[in-house]
Amino acid sequence: MLRHLRPRSFRGFLGFARLAGTESEAQGAYGSKFWREAQRFEKRQEELKQAKVTAAGPPPGEETPNPEEETKKQLGRMFLDLPGHTSPTTAYLLHQRGVLEPTVKPPLDRETFEQLYVEVREQHFKDRRANVARKRRKRRNFALLNTGYKEEDDVYDAEEEEFDDGYRQQSIVEDCWKADYYQSLTTMELKKTLPEREVMAQRTDRMADVLQAAVKATWSDQNRPVLTHELADFENPYMMKRSALERLLHERCVRNELDERCLPRLLDRHPDLVKLRRQAALPPEVLEPLAAFRGDVRWHFDARERLGQKLVGAEAALDAVVAGEEVSKVVAALPENQTESPPADQVPGLHHPWRNHVGFETAVPRGVAGGTKFGQPEPALTTQNMKLRYPTLQQVAHTLPADPKWRAHVVRSIRVLERSKDWDFQSKLTAVNKLKEVYDQLKPSDVYTAALDEKLPVNRVPSHLKRKYAPDAQYVRTYPKHFLKKKSFYRYRPSLTATTPLVKSKK
Repeated sequence: MLRHLRPRSFRGFLGFARLAGTESEAQGAYGSKFWREAQRFEKRQEELKQAKVTAAGPPPGEETPNPEEETKKQLGRMFLDLPGHTSPTTAYLLHQRGVLEPTVKPPLDRETFEQLYVEVREQHFKDRRANVARKRRKRRNFALLNTGYKEEDDVYDAEEEEFDDGYRQQSIVEDCWKADYYQSLTTMELKKTLPEREVMAQRTDRMADVLQAAVKATWSDQNRPVLTHELADFENPYMMKRSALERLLHERCVRNELDERCLPRLLDRHPDLVKLRRQAALPPEVLEPLAAFRGDVRWHFDARERLGQKLVGAEAALDAVVAGEEVSKVVAALPENQTESPPADQVPGLHHPWRNHVGFETAVPRGVAGGTKFGQPEPALTTQNMKLRYPTLQQVAHTLPADPKWRAHVVRSIRVLERSKDWDFQSKLTAVNKLKEVYDQLKPSDVYTAALDEKLPVNRVPSHLKRKYAPDAQYVRTYPKHFLKKKSFYRYRPSLTATTPLVKSKK
């Protein structure tokens, strides 16, 4: 009959075993292993009940058997939950209110609790330091970091017709034909259609020469091809021809590393490339410093931009002529001659009324061709600096401190930072502005000078003068005997302009 009674859990089994009367009958019914599991489960249930009773504390009206040990358990758990954020006073309040677990009734007195608090806290700090040291001494098992076997993904070659050898050859030939066409367009057609007025006329700044150069640039841009074998767009015919020939030789003629190493030398000696390199226009990095050194403030490397500047000046002169102004006023109306009283908004976004400070905008390519900064607008401060002839700190050299000593310090700092190459411009502006704010909050320098003169031995006089005029003054002191012999001539003199600290030479 007992074999047909199947309990649904261990609890049911325990009642069933008691109903059976003996352990032997239960073991015979279910086996010794099942019986051991049942006993282990019953023991675990009793431990859980006892733990709940201990955590809940004694019932109301009963005292805790061992209050000091229970209080230590409270503090240990509190330090783990709130590390470094609980003072003895706060901990004692929590202990009195019964917030800490396990609950201690009645609470301990203040003196005993503080002694236990200090003891448990020191032990907690020791355990924490030991735990950190144990983790540091633990050796890293690099075998566990091995990811093991990894199957690489299959890589499939392109099988389209456009990637076959015949199509690649046709694209290379097409690029070579485009380079020859662009060469003939720039060297022959443009010279026949728009011949130069004289030798080196393109270097002048006359209206007719600038107009001719602008028309040539527009025509060449409209008829400039784009290489297709490896997508590239070159404005210079020399670079277009060199790129096309380099792809042709590299794809069809190079056989080994020696041929590849000799390829640049072969291209440099090619007759067409030698002629195109001689006829190529100079880059802006060459001409812009010369124009800036000459003092031009309205100039641009691009002929089309320069033509627009000249048309604006001609329109201003014509407006003055139509208004019936005198010749001197017509000349003064030109933008190039408005240097004595420049407009305050000559730098966009900045009040900048100073003269001879704004120059022309550079045409050197800048920016990035990829990355997180690609396509983002240029910072306003960078745009302002690109229009200045010299990036000085004139825009912050105002509202200086009224005190002469503080003002001199700020002026010297500005002069040093203007010539510092390791600082970016925004950091220089921030440093000067903060320096002025600090000096505005300080007292006058006379207050600090008087205090230092009173406390420091700076008024050094001979001994006979001290005995005669200041016998009781403690702050007036003399140099010790033979102080010049003991003086070091190798002391370090700090300087804001020094790049490396002075090192004492060894004798």
